[in-house]
Amino acid sequence: MEHSSYKWGEKKHDRTVLSSVIYFLTKAAFQLAPETVCKIMREKGFAIKPYRLNKAQRELLSEAHSFYLEYRQNKIKVFEWGTGPTILLVHGWGGRALQLNSFVKPLVARGFRVVAFDHKGHGESSTRFSSYPEIVRGTDLLTLYYGKDLHGVIAHSIGSNSVFKVSEYFERKLKIVAVAPMENFPLWLEKMRRRVGIYEKLFARVIGKIEADAELNLLDQCVFNYDKIRRHEVLLVHDKLDRINKISASYEIQRNLKDTSLMETENLGHSRILGNKAVVDRVVAHFNFPV
Repeated sequence: MEHSSYKWGEKKHDRTVLSSVIYFLTKAAFQLAPETVCKIMREKGFAIKPYRLNKAQRELLSEAHSFYLEYRQNKIKVFEWGTGPTILLVHGWGGRALQLNSFVKPLVARGFRVVAFDHKGHGESSTRFSSYPEIVRGTDLLTLYYGKDLHGVIAHSIGSNSVFKVSEYFERKLKIVAVAPMENFPLWLEKMRRRVGIYEKLFARVIGKIEADAELNLLDQCVFNYDKIRRHEVLLVHDKLDRINKISASYEIQRNLKDTSLMETENLGHSRILGNKAVVDRVVAHFNFPV
């Protein structure tokens, strides 16, 4: 049995009729067939909806040099444009490599090689399900692969959180742009479990399997060592009205990284912010060409 870092609160579910019924059913199913119901929960409960590319994204995809990186029987699809020092693009939950397409051509024009990739469970990478520890693992895989050539990173949503975690172990200074990072992921996860009504021991077992697959502890990946992150040059970008990841997440990071700049936008939401010209211009300007 996998040991899990996941801790649930005293409240079993949200006490709605639906969450009560689901709680009873998932508890009964777990007691009858724990391995089967864990597998179903892992693959269906953490499934990723397909991300549809628009015309511009499809055209950019056709221009890329692409290949796979492998880890633990998983394949991660990687896309490259241009030559020079590397800027890595890291998407979030439910996104795709090409979700950050607006940054590719401006950065290539400035002499950078731009690299994007599909996290496990996303796009052209293996499986149709994912998790935050596996997103951290994928980000780590790419930063290690590009190593000394890596100049900077642009990340979105929970992909930003993965970049902050991985950057703790990257001793050379990086330029990092974090767009709409997430706040208190463990609390969000527990609220989601209660809202749906998943039996807490089933959920803990699934988290244990996820941690075993990624070889990473979930709670450890959610706590940042700001003393180590402080060596990097960070720009935060967040919309004031982001309903998915509230701007308080960026305020908290800025409080801990005192010299960090924050670009606040309004009425761009969680995803449209990635294509806004003012945002793209400010983000691209963050990256000086290294001497």
